[in-house]
Amino acid sequence: MTKLLFPLFLFFSAFFFGQSQLKVFNKTNKQPIQNAAVYCDDNLLGKTNHEGVLSFKTKCRKVEILASNFEDALADVKKSMEISMKPLSEKMDNIEKIVIQDKSDPRALRILDEVNKRAKENSPKSLDSYNFKSYTKFSIDVDKDSVDTFKSFLATRKDSLSKVDQKGFKQKEKDKKDSLTAEDFLSATEESQMFLWEKATEYKFSKSFGEKTDVIDNRMSGFKNPIYEALAINISNLDRTPRQLRPENRKLFNFYLSDTLQLDGRKTYVIKFKEITDKKKQNPRKFNGKIFVDSETYALKKFESANKKRNEGDIVSVWKPINGKWFLDYEDIKLKMGDQTFNTSIKDSIKNDSLKKGNTKLSDKQKYNRKTFGNYLYVKNRFFDFQLNEPQKASDFKGYSLEVKNTDGSLLDKYRTDSLTTRESATYTKIDSFVQKYDFEKKLNTLTQLMKGNIRYKIFDFDITKLFSYDKYQGVRLGAGVKLNEKFSKTFSPDGYFGYGFKDHTWKYGLGLDVKLSDKRTSVFRIDYVDDVFAAGRFNNAMWDVMMKVSDINLDLHNATFYKNQKWGASYLYDISNSLSMKIAVNKEKQQALFDYQYKNLGNSFDNTSATLSLKFSPNDKNIMTPSGKYTYEKGYPQMYLNYEKGFETLGGDLDYHRVDALIIHQFRSKLGYTNLKLFGGISSGNAPIWKNFEIAGQNDANVDHWYSNISTPSNLGFATMPSGTFFADKFVAFKVSQYLPFRFKTFGERYSNIELEYQAAIGNLKNRENHQFQFQVLDHYYQEAGLMWNRFLGRSFSVGFSYRLGYYQTSEFKDNFGIKIKFNLLN
Repeated sequence: MTKLLFPLFLFFSAFFFGQSQLKVFNKTNKQPIQNAAVYCDDNLLGKTNHEGVLSFKTKCRKVEILASNFEDALADVKKSMEISMKPLSEKMDNIEKIVIQDKSDPRALRILDEVNKRAKENSPKSLDSYNFKSYTKFSIDVDKDSVDTFKSFLATRKDSLSKVDQKGFKQKEKDKKDSLTAEDFLSATEESQMFLWEKATEYKFSKSFGEKTDVIDNRMSGFKNPIYEALAINISNLDRTPRQLRPENRKLFNFYLSDTLQLDGRKTYVIKFKEITDKKKQNPRKFNGKIFVDSETYALKKFESANKKRNEGDIVSVWKPINGKWFLDYEDIKLKMGDQTFNTSIKDSIKNDSLKKGNTKLSDKQKYNRKTFGNYLYVKNRFFDFQLNEPQKASDFKGYSLEVKNTDGSLLDKYRTDSLTTRESATYTKIDSFVQKYDFEKKLNTLTQLMKGNIRYKIFDFDITKLFSYDKYQGVRLGAGVKLNEKFSKTFSPDGYFGYGFKDHTWKYGLGLDVKLSDKRTSVFRIDYVDDVFAAGRFNNAMWDVMMKVSDINLDLHNATFYKNQKWGASYLYDISNSLSMKIAVNKEKQQALFDYQYKNLGNSFDNTSATLSLKFSPNDKNIMTPSGKYTYEKGYPQMYLNYEKGFETLGGDLDYHRVDALIIHQFRSKLGYTNLKLFGGISSGNAPIWKNFEIAGQNDANVDHWYSNISTPSNLGFATMPSGTFFADKFVAFKVSQYLPFRFKTFGERYSNIELEYQAAIGNLKNRENHQFQFQVLDHYYQEAGLMWNRFLGRSFSVGFSYRLGYYQTSEFKDNFGIKIKFNLLN
């Protein structure tokens, strides 16, 4: 009975004794005020009753009280509070009524529309050329106002721990190691910050030559070698529109024109905004930030944003006009990065109660008095040395978008806008020693490789795309792929993979060797051998990036039309420029159909000798060269891919053919939202089996009688309603358009959802179809399907959508015409 009553007693004790009581009355006549709303930050705690009283529980140290016809009041949270509120004058009453409307001010929206309309005109990129420099400082530390308290607390804590007898204290070896690491880190951060990174950068732009960013110098605490992938990180509104101003987010915020003032001698509109969450529970006078707009040019002049939770972070960005264009002048950013919480002493209620003291199920929060310090990321951006419309040299724009000139920090003092503090300077020595001791640099390298689709362990990079797949021919396929990285050799990189299908009971494998010929740009010679199976008629994806390839992992979920390929190959991959890449490959192959197939009178097995030229043109990609190869840190559009393959009846080859395929991807934003457009097609001719033609990639099961037959995952070029391995062509053209509607919305959880409309179609033909003896259809009519996708379905980490077949190929059976798509959003 005692064990049963204890949790109940604990709950009611916490409920009654943890509450605060507030009484609100009129300062003039001392009468209680009914329906006064009490807010913790932007959350409604409740409203007072007819006696002006409200009991509530909150973690906030201050609450705000709002009541109609009274001035707002702010109160420190105590067990018992009495607050008097001053009645509003008639003039003030009118002002408050304007401010607390729960819809946007039309005047503010008209100004923001004009800001977006004139954005290109006001942008520095409307100039012929410019260049400027910047100094950026990233640091992680406790709140700057709490540094002295934090240092004093750590000193006292260290002194107390030194007096504790550790002999009777038992810990697992792993826990002991983690504890020692944590204590070493605390010791390091007593006199230094947790992290410091400085970077000096030069930005260049030319209408003739494009963009170029040079990292003049940088230094990152704890790391001897630069983290190249991190150098591209830009926590800034440089060349970026704050999300609150984007048209697709207009429904997520309310905007109010609050003032017109003189700022730097220019007439400026001030627009306040607040995020819309729950209108009934939101503080109507709690704003998330301000937008300052120049009245003459309608350029964004200043942007202030604060987190809706107090002390969670804020952003200030300021622009200035130079020759009629608006350049970013400076930024200060503060973002909450979690907490450090310390148990300080056992609570008196636990200490004096033997029943509670013996209860091991109580959390640390229930047992101990605790001290918490917030951790914050501070970002300081300063921009200077602006030069406009000066002659630019083509040689200054050669190479990749981002290049690193120096990495030892020796040049930083020249670009610092103020000296480092003692605490900041100590970070380089203290954190350097800590990171070196525990080898955190290797762990960070593992994370950066994961962004490229690899899991890194010492000299080995494991390919995550080789671990698992499923198709109707192989069934479940398990395997592994590994490549020796630059830590093994800066020039030679052997690799290999294997896989086993549990339906065809066959091992597959591949071996290769990359020879790196340059450390300035991609220039790689490769030889390889492959013994594997492949889906017939696939688009050439040789130049696709890892994320595009990952999107197609489940493309053959319902496909069984495969062929075997034993290939010896050699290739050369080269980046002609930042935008243009090429690959030349020659292959000697032995290929055999793994389905019921005959080509002419030649059977189903062929020797093939071929050469392939592949090109990729991506004029707006931004790249950097790293020790492990080129890294695209910002993917731009359009993207264009072209492949030309030629088969030769020489060196033992049986086939003489030409095969060309092309893909164009473009993405752009308009008032209708984001639009993603894909145009693709191909043509083949000559003497070649069906897999040297094109399968229009279907993702539905040809047998629709199973519950899972219509389920697939989104792919790059696939059709969700088309049966797999069914439609073939020797020439075809297709397109796919996805339209993201210009609004987002919340259902459950913290994630925003959006709706994506889709339409795709294809048409083609196949000459001499009688030469290919197997069961298939020719796509000689217009195939089309339409659908929609609910991204982040119900605020969760997956998306759900459906597509429906239209037009000529539509049947009278509903189950033949629809497809369901499920996508997992692993990154958000």
